[in-house]
Amino acid sequence: MVLAAVLSLVAIIAGCLGRSGPAPVPPVSLRVAWVFLPASDTVTIRVTPQAGPAGRQVLAQSRLAVSENGNRHTERWSAAGGTVQVPVPAGGRTSLLVQLTGPQPLTRTLTVSAPPPLRIVASGAGSGRWLMWTSDPLRAGPPQVLCGTDKVSMVAPTQLAVSEGAAACRAQLQLAAQDGEQAAVPVTIPARSQAKVRAVPVARLYCFANPAGRAIYITVDDGWTPSAEVLALMHQTYLPITAFLIAKAAKENLSYWKAFAAAGGLVGDHTVSHPYLIRLTRGQATVQWGQARTVLGRWLGQTPAIGRPPYGAFDPTVEVAAARAGLTALAGWSATMSGNRIQTWNGKPLSPGEIVILHWVPGLGDQLTALLAAIRALHLNPAPLTLASFSAIAPQPHFLNGD
Repeated sequence: MVLAAVLSLVAIIAGCLGRSGPAPVPPVSLRVAWVFLPASDTVTIRVTPQAGPAGRQVLAQSRLAVSENGNRHTERWSAAGGTVQVPVPAGGRTSLLVQLTGPQPLTRTLTVSAPPPLRIVASGAGSGRWLMWTSDPLRAGPPQVLCGTDKVSMVAPTQLAVSEGAAACRAQLQLAAQDGEQAAVPVTIPARSQAKVRAVPVARLYCFANPAGRAIYITVDDGWTPSAEVLALMHQTYLPITAFLIAKAAKENLSYWKAFAAAGGLVGDHTVSHPYLIRLTRGQATVQWGQARTVLGRWLGQTPAIGRPPYGAFDPTVEVAAARAGLTALAGWSATMSGNRIQTWNGKPLSPGEIVILHWVPGLGDQLTALLAAIRALHLNPAPLTLASFSAIAPQPHFLNGD
C-alpha cells in the first residue's frame, strides 16, 4: 500500500508540473509580404501568418529585423507583430535580408529594384515658352507658378512648358510621376529675351503626339515588303496606320500602296533612298525629302505633310531641308516592336500619346496583332497621325538612333 501511495503522489506531481507551463505552439505557415513606395523610395516589409490564434501567437512572440545586404549597421527592427520600413537608393537594385526571431524563425532575401529618380532630361526654348522633358511620364497635379509669374503647363506626358518672364530666375519645380514617384527639381528659367528665335522655317520632329482620348499612334516604315494580312486587318478593324514610305520601295508595289491608301492608310515621307540625312548637305537633304514627297503625292493621291528621317537621325539642317521640301513636321517615335515584344523609351507600358514604330517586314501581321492586344489591354485607342496630332506638343531636341 505504501508503494501504491507513492506512485499516486508522483503521478499527481507530474500532472501538475505538466500543466504549469504554456502549451507548445504548433508550426504555422508564415509569408513575407512587401511593397515598394516610389513616392518615398521605401520598402514596407511585414510577416503575415496563417489565420487563427496559433498564427497570431507566433507573431506576438516574434520580432522582425531587416538589413541591407546583410549589413548589421543598416539593421532595422520591428516591435512584436509590427512592420519594418527600409529606405532604398533610387535607380538601383538592393538586396534585403529579412529575419524573424521567435518560436518559429524565418529568413528570406528580397531584391528590390527602384526606378531612377525623376528628373529633367532636356530643356530648350520654343515659341516664347521654356520647354522641359522629364525622365518619366507625369501625372497631372495642382497648378504651379515659378518665379512669381511663370505658369507651368503639361503639354505631353513627359513634357512641360513654362511661360517665360521678363527676367531669368531659378526655382524648384514639383514633379509627380504616374507611378507615384515625387521630386523637387531645381530649374533655371531664362528671360524671354534670351529665347532663341528661328529665322528660317523648320519642320520640327516630335516623338509624342496628343494623348487625348488615350490615343496611341501606329507607324510602319520603309515599304519593301507589303503585307496582305495588314491590309485585311485594316479593312476588318478600320485600323489607322501611317506608312512612312521610301519612294524607291513604293514604286515597286504601287498597286498595293494605292489599296493601302484606299483602305484609310496615311502616307508619310521617308525620303527617296533612305540615307543618313545628317551626312548630306542641306541641298542634298532637301532633294531627298522633296522628290519623295512629290512622287508619293502623284502616285497615291496623298502628298505627305509629315516625314520621318531614316534611322531617326536629324539635326537643324535636316529640319530646315524638310521644311524647304514642303513638309510641315517630322515624326520620331517613343516605342518599337522587336519580334512581338514592345519596347518603350522608358521601359514601362505604353501610355497615351506614344508613337510606335514597326517596319514592313515578313511577320508584320503577327506583330500588329500582338501590338493591338497590348493596346486593348491598356485601354488605349489607335488614332491617325496627322499634323493636328502635334498640336500643343513640344518637339524633340535630341538625336534618335533607330531604323
